[in-house]
Amino acid sequence: MSFAPAHLSLLFHIHPDDDPLLHGSTGLGICLPQGAYAALERQPAKRTSIAFYEGKRKVKDPVTRRAVELALDGPEKLTFWLRREMPLGAGMGMSGATALAACLELGVGLERATRAAHQSEIEHSTGLGDVMAQAAALRDGPGARLVQRRSPGVGGDVVTSSLDGALALCLCGDGRNTSDVLKDDGWREIINGAATAHPLPAPTLRAFLKAGRLFSELSGLMPPEAATALAELPMGAVGTVAHLGTAVVVTGEEIEPIAAELEQFGEVRRF
Repeated sequence: MSFAPAHLSLLFHIHPDDDPLLHGSTGLGICLPQGAYAALERQPAKRTSIAFYEGKRKVKDPVTRRAVELALDGPEKLTFWLRREMPLGAGMGMSGATALAACLELGVGLERATRAAHQSEIEHSTGLGDVMAQAAALRDGPGARLVQRRSPGVGGDVVTSSLDGALALCLCGDGRNTSDVLKDDGWREIINGAATAHPLPAPTLRAFLKAGRLFSELSGLMPPEAATALAELPMGAVGTVAHLGTAVVVTGEEIEPIAAELEQFGEVRRF
């Protein structure tokens, strides 16, 4: 069984390119010790067939399917069993994590799995830099890690560091469709303007969340449900939304009172 971590994108700058491997983003994020798992049963075949199951339920996953097709050397009959520890659409980078975990389960190695998963995300407009952050966290792990993507695309400069504080993650809201934003040229201009409005901070959890909060407000990407949850934070707490989703991530000196306050808005996980 193979694993890829969830990635919370806090701030991102879009770097378009005609080559899907170079198209991507720079920015700040957090990779978590929870994410997506993939197990595989494979058989020789004359034509490739790929099936995905979550539990006993057969599911469609076009992003993971395309990534697997890109990573394959020849025709095979493949059956994947997937387990996702985070919901889709919440800003956890789960489409990329699932695609990366499935490609890793093929045994093609981290570099090739990363290329396939990133290209599929770009083609489907479901992510820009999640896979690059997730691959770097696997390279540097284990555990939760702060991630700074300094250059875009496959082969880009990605630096990670251990989490230097406790955080609470609240899975509030109903999620949002990432592709609606990434396919919109107007959003791209606004996002890039907000991303370059201030210098990148030092690699600390508190600084990352402050930068993410400013970016979210300047870009207009703060959803109402996330803003409501963040408005209830106690003095001294810092938090922001995970892009492009509705979940919020918060830190503070005392994480338990913060987590208790957030529970009125959705499921809370502590890291």
